[in-house]
Amino acid sequence: MKSFPDLPGVYLFKDKTGRVIYVGKAKSLKARVASYFKVPVDSPKTAALLKHYHHIDFIVAKTELEALLLESRLIKKYLPRYNVQWRDDKQYPYIKLTWGEEWPQLLVVRRKRSDGARYFGPYEAGSVKDTVRLLKKFFPIRLCKETPLKRREQPCLYFYLKQCWAPCARAVSHEEYLKVCQALVSILEGDLAAALAYLKEEMELAAGAQNFERAARLRDQIRNLSRLTLRRPGWRPPRRQIPGETSLWELREVLSLPRAVRRIEAYDVSNLGSHSVASLVTFEEGRPLKSDYRKFRIRGIKKPNDVAAIEEAVFRRHTGTLKGMPRPDLILVDGGIAQARAGEKALKRAKLQIPIVGLAKREEEIFFPRKNLPLKLPADSQARLLLQRVRDEAHRFALAFQRSSRRLVK
Repeated sequence: MKSFPDLPGVYLFKDKTGRVIYVGKAKSLKARVASYFKVPVDSPKTAALLKHYHHIDFIVAKTELEALLLESRLIKKYLPRYNVQWRDDKQYPYIKLTWGEEWPQLLVVRRKRSDGARYFGPYEAGSVKDTVRLLKKFFPIRLCKETPLKRREQPCLYFYLKQCWAPCARAVSHEEYLKVCQALVSILEGDLAAALAYLKEEMELAAGAQNFERAARLRDQIRNLSRLTLRRPGWRPPRRQIPGETSLWELREVLSLPRAVRRIEAYDVSNLGSHSVASLVTFEEGRPLKSDYRKFRIRGIKKPNDVAAIEEAVFRRHTGTLKGMPRPDLILVDGGIAQARAGEKALKRAKLQIPIVGLAKREEEIFFPRKNLPLKLPADSQARLLLQRVRDEAHRFALAFQRSSRRLVK
């Protein structure tokens, strides 16, 4: 248990094939995982789990709420064999946002109904109420449960304690209230970045319209929500732990990739006068795999053109003598949307479908071939740091090849 930190997060029991057979969340990963190995074993299900598991991975979270949301997403994604309680919809609670009401409220319920409300879960009973209390603290929507909400002349004490926006006294506009509820939906769906971007846009609009009271409320919500973003503590696993495991899992989540990211291949272009060279570097399990580094002399263009060079290098990698190399889970190119689209075009010519993104140096934004808007991760995001490391290694290797070529030319 020494390899597990005393931090909140999600742990994943896996069998010999690497298949996830159980997902759980913990306030302390170290203490929770250790509890499974107490003697005697506390339940038949735990005994069966310990009999069939091969190893345990984990993802560190910043807060218990982040861990809860991540646990729910991973269970829905993997449908683990031993998460049987999540299939019993009548026993385990849901978080319900009464979207059909004029002034929606947040509730904990045991059953889903066809009533126009938004349901999230099911969740573990012991943590869902704490989650709702935390969400209401960050987003002070109404606390009273009456339906429909009665109109009052004066707000109650919760308004003055800043625990409720008092929609009953119309202290907040209906439009603003519903927009904040939409941000809540984004959070419960696990898209914290979308909720933050939305609130920042609304704050700027309010400030531009000189509605400073509303802008201040939104600023407070942004500040609170920022505490829940996917930032990882500065903890490093021991050497026997897979290097970069946390960053690889986060990378899969933020890029919505269909499979685990074990192998990344990255390309960069360097120009030598009227000639261009390209590099290919490979990372496996977060580590450089230098035996699979490759160099390309760009032949298909007459003058430097980074976009065309990327297309040629990616195409040659997957159609020529290198096509026998293992296929990557992700391709990274140095540049923006033009370079990402060039790489995707090469893959189409090669009749392959491999996720590909570009990472631009200027703002460190991630570009997708089919999306106009880039993704910008927090500066301390482990996924972003991993991509930067891979991109920088591709740049270093390309530059070294260019310099050696220059010496040969001289």
